[in-house]
Amino acid sequence: MALTRGFDPFAEMLSLRDAMNRLLEQSFVRPSSALLGSGSRMIPLDVLETEQGYRITALLPGVKPEDIELLAHEHSLTLKAKYHGGEEGEGQQQGTWLLREIGSGSVERTLAFDRPIDANKIEARYENGRLTISVPLSEGSRPRRISVRAATPVSAGVTP
Repeated sequence: MALTRGFDPFAEMLSLRDAMNRLLEQSFVRPSSALLGSGSRMIPLDVLETEQGYRITALLPGVKPEDIELLAHEHSLTLKAKYHGGEEGEGQQQGTWLLREIGSGSVERTLAFDRPIDANKIEARYENGRLTISVPLSEGSRPRRISVRAATPVSAGVTP
């Protein structure tokens, strides 16, 4: 005799992941757009460490050079920027916003370094929304190559 199940309540249930995926697909707001709201933006960075220091690249599209501020201390560098994107023509808009991802406001990011940096020699260049910062190490924290000399051979039977 074979047993068969008539009704399986668990087969009808969705996994939590499937339910969340459906909810996000059906909603008008995507999870990434919630992160781009005013005040919660992150500045995307690339940081390369070399023997001389660090090279940092930050993406700041739509920011004017005069709206960028760099603050350096012994072991840290703070980058601040102001976005003015969402304010243009604010009073002239008639209608209902369906989606607003271009925000305005300030963003800030601080990098902490293991070795002290030379704040007086930092250079920054901004071009096409890309900020490139050269951060040299302070002279005392740079690695130095020390030459090793060969010892002079001691002659056999001669005592110094």
